[in-house]
Amino acid sequence: MKILQKYFLKELLFVFFPIEIFLIFIFILSEIFWRFSDFILHKPKMLDVIYFLSLHIPLWFTQTLPMSLMLSTLLSISTFAYYREIIAVKTLSIDTRKFFLSWLLLGVIFSISSFFIHDKIATNGFSKAQEIFYTKIKKEKFNKDFLENLFYYVVNGENITYIFVEKYDKIDKEVNFFLLQEYERNKLKLQICSPYGKKQNSNLLLNSVVIQKFNEKHDLIAEVILSKYNYQLPVELEYFQYDYTTMQLDQFNIKQLKQALKVSSLKGESVNRILTEISYRFAISFLNFIVILLAIPLSQNIPSQYGKLTSFLYMLILLIIYWTLLSFLRVMSELGVINPYYGVWIPNILLLIFGTFIYFKK
Repeated sequence: MKILQKYFLKELLFVFFPIEIFLIFIFILSEIFWRFSDFILHKPKMLDVIYFLSLHIPLWFTQTLPMSLMLSTLLSISTFAYYREIIAVKTLSIDTRKFFLSWLLLGVIFSISSFFIHDKIATNGFSKAQEIFYTKIKKEKFNKDFLENLFYYVVNGENITYIFVEKYDKIDKEVNFFLLQEYERNKLKLQICSPYGKKQNSNLLLNSVVIQKFNEKHDLIAEVILSKYNYQLPVELEYFQYDYTTMQLDQFNIKQLKQALKVSSLKGESVNRILTEISYRFAISFLNFIVILLAIPLSQNIPSQYGKLTSFLYMLILLIIYWTLLSFLRVMSELGVINPYYGVWIPNILLLIFGTFIYFKK
């Protein structure tokens, strides 16, 4: 049995890798056509273009993995069924449900690998690709070591604290012009101003600081001038620049998304989009296991000459329903209509139940 399992698994992988490479190649072509005008206009070096495209490969791998697994599983088992190899396995009194457990294990491995590749490699590669696109292809200035016009605010009941930083040097950890204003019931209560500061861990050591307090009539009631003042930052300065309510979140890894969750919570903003994105990352990775679970029973008992096409159509219909439902529930989760923790998991759960049913029924 183990020899047959190794043979079947090897045949699956022989089909899987060419399909995966082909789908990634399609993504490469689409990216070339999408950026074609920039390539023609700016005439970048060929090596820079190749490097730019290669940085996207981990992302494209995770995006195409469910489709590759689906197609390779369908093609492999349909071929086994057509040439009566599945029947040969059954004549040996081997339960096919146990026989294909190694394929399900492979689905689990791909699901876990997909998540970590996307989280640890793909997001970093995508960010690096954006930098290469501006610096090497469009030949624009892209200084990632300096952040300018950083803005942040914290909501605590009726109190709102606004923080503005004109410029932050990420290398030397230096800040140019720091301004903090604290409002109570929309009236200025406290203001801290400094022309220069230096970041030390999670604190800012400000120089030549002017601290002013105001009454309800906006009259200055106290002013203190200090040579040094230590201010504890609510979050890292790198996160001041982001407006998480509108920006795309797919370029962030889980750690950055959790930081964004903290930032948005302190600001009093809705965190549904971020929670939905975090949950979506896990759900979409788990889909790799589900497509194998579905494809195994759907393709086993269709040995006719149209078996491959029929099983493909069944899977295609299921995936269309899945993606439609997932898109709808993702929007509902982001809007807060349903719980963002489990909203995007509903299609996975439905497919998992259906897949488990037909797997053990066959």
